Amino acid sequence: MKNLFIVAAAAAVVFSSCGGGSASLKTEADSLAYVAGLQCGAYIKNLDSTMNLNTVYAAIKDVVNNKEKIDQEAAMSFLREYFMVRKPARNKAASQEFLDKIEKENKNVKKTESGLLYEIIKAGGEQKAVSDSDVVRVVYEGRLKSGKVFDSSESRGDTVEFPLNHVIKGWGEGMKLVGKGGKITLYIPSELAYGEQGIPQAGIEPNEALVFDVELIDIIPADSVEANQ
Repeated sequence: MKNLFIVAAAAAVVFSSCGGGSASLKTEADSLAYVAGLQCGAYIKNLDSTMNLNTVYAAIKDVVNNKEKIDQEAAMSFLREYFMVRKPARNKAASQEFLDKIEKENKNVKKTESGLLYEIIKAGGEQKAVSDSDVVRVVYEGRLKSGKVFDSSESRGDTVEFPLNHVIKGWGEGMKLVGKGGKITLYIPSELAYGEQGIPQAGIEPNEALVFDVELIDIIPADSVEANQ
């Protein structure tokens, strides 16, 4: 998080040299300033793309002019509290609201005791995964509650094999609910997905509910897996 202040201070050159408008990049100094701004912008976009850029600009000017309204220690304390408490709490509430809406509005959706929501799109055959040691061959697409795709074997034109004891709880549970050859949509609460940690590098925030569309191509029973080892 210290990088936020380092990059912000460097990017002040961009705002001061181009007045907050378009950069011309006529000189080496302009290029250096613009690159610093690119890094600052990328960091801010990844941090929270909804930030008020005018406020960001004002803070950068304050840093450059040694007129910060919040000292570094207080700023770091706020960031820790924001990312460890406030944002996860908001994400959890938003995820629960999303799941409640799915459960209420989609009459084909069912709910397990664990809280997993699922809809059988195609039932498939009688063979089902029954053990956490079973391996499933699937085509899948994973989405955030916003609808943004974060992973998709479908888009890669690929089938993937997973042992059920090596995947998130909601996914493993869901694969036991549909027969071989079937299709299922899973609406997975955060506690059955990546929980309070999330996977920031994949765009999955703490306490984020996830949606998976999965086609179950094949099931390799645990005893067959063991026999081939």
